Amino acid sequence: MRRALVLAGGGSKGAFEVGAIEYLVRERGIDFDIFMGTSVGALNAAVLSQSRNYRELIFQTRLLKDLWLGIKGRASIYSKNPLGVFRLLFKDSLYNPIGLKRLIKENIDPERLFNNQSRVLKVATVAVETGELLYADNHNPELKADFLEYILASASIPLFFPAVKINDKHWYDGGLRDITPLGAVFRECPDEIVVILTFPIDRNLTPVLGRTKHRGALRTILRALEIMSNEISANDLQLANVINQKCHVFSRRRCTPLIIIAPETPLTGNILEFKPDDIRKNLELGFQAAKNPLVLYDKPILKTLPR
Repeated sequence: MRRALVLAGGGSKGAFEVGAIEYLVRERGIDFDIFMGTSVGALNAAVLSQSRNYRELIFQTRLLKDLWLGIKGRASIYSKNPLGVFRLLFKDSLYNPIGLKRLIKENIDPERLFNNQSRVLKVATVAVETGELLYADNHNPELKADFLEYILASASIPLFFPAVKINDKHWYDGGLRDITPLGAVFRECPDEIVVILTFPIDRNLTPVLGRTKHRGALRTILRALEIMSNEISANDLQLANVINQKCHVFSRRRCTPLIIIAPETPLTGNILEFKPDDIRKNLELGFQAAKNPLVLYDKPILKTLPR
C-alpha cells in the first residue's frame, strides 16, 4: 500500500491538520510514503517527511504537535515591519516572517530530506515573474541548497509576507495556483490519497464559508484570499472525483480512493491569528474529525461519514 498525504493551506488553521495526523498515525497506525503540501501544509509535510519509517513518523508527528503547541501568538511567526503600509506600498510586505524562518530552520533538515529515498516530499510555490507553479521535490538534488527557502516561499502570503528570492525569481505561496496539490500527487501513482482540509465542505465537495463581519481593508483581503483558496481547493477535489468516476474510460488509469478529512464547521480566527487557545482547539477538532472522514470510491480503509 503506497499512501499519500496531501495537506492544504490555511495559515494558523494548520493546527487542525496536525490533530488529524496525530489520530491517523498514532491511533490508527497509518503510514505515508508521499507528502504533498501547500502553504502551512508545506511546513507540516516537510516536518513529517523526514521520517524513514513508521516508527520515525510517530516521533515526527509528536515533534510537529510540540512545534504548534510552542507557538505563543503572532510574535512566534512574524513581526510587523517598520513603517507598515508604507513598506508594503514601496518595498515588499506588511510583516517579516522571522519566527517562521526560525521554525523551519530548527525543525527541518535538508540532509534528512534528500538522503531519504523512502519518502517523497513536494511543496508548491509560485514565481511572480512567470506565474509558473513549481513543486519543489526532495528527489531533485538541484533543489537541495534552497529547499528551506522553497518551504518558506510556499507559506509566503502576498502583501503580508515578502516573496522569497531564489535563482533570480521571486516565489510566493503555492496556494495562488494550487492550494491542494492533487494533480502532483496523482502523478506519483499512490494506492490511496488522504487529503486534510482546513475548511468544511458539503457532500457536493463545495466549500462551506462561515459568516464574518466587514472589518476594514486588510481583513477583507484575508477574507478574499480565504474564499479564493477554498474554491481552488474544492475545484481540485471535484476534478479528482470526476476523474475517479470516469477512470474506466482511461485504459492506463485506475481509481484511487480519496479520503477527505475536513472540519464540520469553519475554524475560528483568521489565517494570521496564532492564538494558543485556538491552536489547541483546532488540534482537538482535527483529531476528532479524522475519526469520520469522507471516503470517495473504492474500498475504504477508514470509516465513511454517515449518509
